[in-house]
Amino acid sequence: MTEMDNNFTSIRVGYQCPSNIALVKYWGKKNGGVQLPANPSISWSLGDLYASTVVQALPRENDQAFVFTLAGESKPSFEPKIASFLTKIASDCLWLVDFTLHIDSQNNFPHGTGIASSAAGFGALSLCLAHIEQLLLGDTSLHTEVGGINFWQRSSYLSRMGSGSACRSMFSRPAVWGETPGVAGSSNLFAVEIDAEVHPSLSNWKDVVLIVDDGEKSVSSSAGHALLTNHPYAEARFGQAQKNLDGIVLAMRNGDVKSFIEIVESEALQLHSMMMTSIPYYVLMRPNTLAIIEQIWRFREQTGLSICFTLDAGANVHFLYDGNIEETVMNFVNNTLLHYCKNGQYLCSDTGKSPVQII
Repeated sequence: MTEMDNNFTSIRVGYQCPSNIALVKYWGKKNGGVQLPANPSISWSLGDLYASTVVQALPRENDQAFVFTLAGESKPSFEPKIASFLTKIASDCLWLVDFTLHIDSQNNFPHGTGIASSAAGFGALSLCLAHIEQLLLGDTSLHTEVGGINFWQRSSYLSRMGSGSACRSMFSRPAVWGETPGVAGSSNLFAVEIDAEVHPSLSNWKDVVLIVDDGEKSVSSSAGHALLTNHPYAEARFGQAQKNLDGIVLAMRNGDVKSFIEIVESEALQLHSMMMTSIPYYVLMRPNTLAIIEQIWRFREQTGLSICFTLDAGANVHFLYDGNIEETVMNFVNNTLLHYCKNGQYLCSDTGKSPVQII
């Protein structure tokens, strides 16, 4: 329940926002604007891997825009990203100048584990800010449109300024970010749910995140995006991503698991091929990344099961599978794939859950 005094001198709200895993990858930004994607992307939310954020808005104190804590502890290294985010949204959220935001956030998963922590974190923060905005407009139902978009789209719009992929974490159904003819209402400014029911054969999948490397990446995602500017294969990649987006939405509607698997795995490999062919070039996969991929391929060939892998911009592997075969898959993880995981680490999540208001 939202906590607010009668004179708006203090408003306190909290949200839990899931991370997400992109199936068609966002990699590369348009020139001009803030965080506009060069190609459309689509993702599943990871409901069991989330950030929880509480924001208390108090009257502005000593011209201080915010105070940030991570699980109650000061974390100065996070402050520049939050300051940059608040600067980017300032022209859209004029009310911010009247408040100091006391922000406390925490993830239920470790940093550096191949989970999009910035997506979950900026998603949760943006939900809190969009909710405060609604309360300042006098609407406790969250039904007032701001800038012509509803609360969830507004939250998605704001979160994009902090982390592009964060804008896809607002929805339980597969979320598309980026203008594309095949998805009604799609936009470069915020994500939308796909406008069709997902076939039962693709509506109950789960994710096991196999931790190959839990250290900091040698090249950040922001730096990787920047290297697409003069990449020799960038335009071809953007065109292929559009085709893959169309293909995967069709596969989800029709239950075409074979095509779904082909597109998801091809997208993961294309993402890393763009890194390996940029200038300067770099490699984020590790030997155990490839070993896990080969084991998944071998197991699928032997069993015919509905399983596949994808990768984020790092070494760790997202092992995706139909939830109906969970026992078989987890036996395979523990008996075969665990050997390739750093210190035996892996994380599990269902897909397809929405954010939750916690205060």
